[in-house]
Amino acid sequence: MNEATQHPNTPNSPSTASMEPGSYGYCSWHHAYSAGVRVINVVEQASGPGRVDFACLPCREQHHLVPFADRP
Repeated sequence: MNEATQHPNTPNSPSTASMEPGSYGYCSWHHAYSAGVRVINVVEQASGPGRVDFACLPCREQHHLVPFADRP
């Protein structure tokens, strides 16, 4: 019997957990893990791995950083 492995109301887009205020990750500004990190910079390179910089709320406020998703 075939059963669905995904809830029928699950969106078909990738998770945006790295951009949610409650996410946990490495802050590129104070060089430690923290809650509430957001993507600040996305650096793409043609021939190698790129880089993504994350910042926690205190670092965003102290350094006047605007999250990538909130930019015009």
